[in-house]
Amino acid sequence: MNHISRRDFVKMTAIPAAATLAAPGLAHSLRVPQIDMPVGSTFILWGYGADDIEPALRDIHRLGFHGFETFGQVIQQWEEQRGGFGPVIERHGVPIVSAFCTLDVINPGRQKEQLAQLIKWCGMLKKNGGKLIEFCAGGANRKNYDYRKHKKYLIDSMNTYAKAVTDAGLTCALHPHTGTAIETRDETYFALEQLDTDHMKFGPDVGQLQKGGADPVPIVKDFLSLVHHVHLKDYKGGLDNGWLGYSPLGQGHVQLKEILGMLRERNGKMAGMIMFELDSDNRHAAPLTAIQAAKASRDYLTNLGYSFLDHKR
Repeated sequence: MNHISRRDFVKMTAIPAAATLAAPGLAHSLRVPQIDMPVGSTFILWGYGADDIEPALRDIHRLGFHGFETFGQVIQQWEEQRGGFGPVIERHGVPIVSAFCTLDVINPGRQKEQLAQLIKWCGMLKKNGGKLIEFCAGGANRKNYDYRKHKKYLIDSMNTYAKAVTDAGLTCALHPHTGTAIETRDETYFALEQLDTDHMKFGPDVGQLQKGGADPVPIVKDFLSLVHHVHLKDYKGGLDNGWLGYSPLGQGHVQLKEILGMLRERNGKMAGMIMFELDSDNRHAAPLTAIQAAKASRDYLTNLGYSFLDHKR
């Protein structure tokens, strides 16, 4: 048997320790297994209009996010009034993944017009390389709203819209959202249990679900096989923090690690992407700038093992 002296043992163990201290990147890779799952960003932390896209994309590119999402109407404004959306993508080097589109699912008289609008957005998104419509169920006045009074048209209209999206060669994912026709836990379960899921998939915003009074963890778990896109958002509470009560990732109450663990089961199977999101609120000053808040969220994910693009090289 070979015996190792205490001095030799110390020397041997000191080598990897010194190497780790000298190479922080190596230390991180040793501590945290890398997760091969891209993360994008929506643009609303920087604002909600067509003028906000380029400032957002400059920061999103700088922070190394893998893709981005904007509104269908923003893409349309660039396509029809500002020389095209493609040049914006080319200038900033961040691919478009998805478009957030709100359609009226309450008023039957609007379906023809709404369907034509959706088909137009689909064509523009697909033309520019996008893959998914994040579908928001609009048209509801939440005061005295009862989804059961609208349930037939609610489901029929969403099935019609979702089929139009799939016919266009894209994926449609339902996005429950505060203030809309699908907000609460019961409304979410009702919709996803009644819809034709050959056409309508699930694109939860975990922060919106939390703000709407639901625990997003069991909802994501129960409908995991339908999840094709996610708005990864944290919720802290309060309305005057500059972010409508939301917060940078890891600073709120949403069980993000548990949700991300489930989403890894969908790795390689989602038509869309995990999208970091943080709402902006111009009525109140936020404690961080947009890029600072986005960086804090990116760093939270980096510490969990998610990787981002390095544009410095």
